[in-house]
Amino acid sequence: MTVSAKEVQELRKMSGAGMMECKTALSDAGGDITKAFKLLREKGIAKAEKKSSRSANEGLVGVKISSSEASILEVNSETDFVSRNSEFHNLVNSILDISFENKESSLEDNQDVKDLINEAVGKIGENIVLRRSANINGNVFSYVHNSVSEGLGKIGVLVNIESDSTEINEIGKNICMHIAALNPKSISEKDLNIEIVNNEKEIIKQQLKDTGKPDNILEKMMDGKLKKFFEEHTLLEQKYVVDPSISVKQYLINSAEKLKCNISIKEFIRYEIGS
Repeated sequence: MTVSAKEVQELRKMSGAGMMECKTALSDAGGDITKAFKLLREKGIAKAEKKSSRSANEGLVGVKISSSEASILEVNSETDFVSRNSEFHNLVNSILDISFENKESSLEDNQDVKDLINEAVGKIGENIVLRRSANINGNVFSYVHNSVSEGLGKIGVLVNIESDSTEINEIGKNICMHIAALNPKSISEKDLNIEIVNNEKEIIKQQLKDTGKPDNILEKMMDGKLKKFFEEHTLLEQKYVVDPSISVKQYLINSAEKLKCNISIKEFIRYEIGS
């Protein structure tokens, strides 16, 4: 059948596909643009499957906050060039919107997300992967480092801070920036993954085994090295990045005394591309 140039242009605008692909799809669909678009999507899915084995180590972290709810996710692409493309930005923001609508379900199994990614692969021509996502509720603050657009960048942080004061916006922002910079593994020693602790103990044992020191001295050296490890890797014990003369814990204590309120960190999430 004959397909008009206007119909081809309309389908190209909808799909981002090439002129000949659009013309063929319209012919196969009997001139029905909706059916033709579906055919192109199906072709996009086929392309996505072919590209799915290719490494995707670039991309963006997306963060969105609305009232007391927040979502964070990481979407990977093959190249940094694509991650700076407006099409890719729109994709990440669209998946963030779906994350808000489906807080209790896994985004990885969401068909709408799969369709969006498959369409993007067809248009952009690179493997694209939703690597991870999470949602938190509460008094949430955020920070995006190396931002390329609002809420999109290479490092994203969400922090849930409990307080009886409404004047902690600056504190929330400062804690987010600290987490982005120093990448703590947990809030405190007590919630640090036991496997990480045991692995560090094994490393220290290997470091100390040939020192020839008596057991009581080795035990003290072990305790000292573990204390240093906790100071470097747990948020509350880390040196506060804005003022290294104090810890994050002391910064919170000082801030709480100044505002005459209680301040505590309930949870945080930090995503960084490639980590």
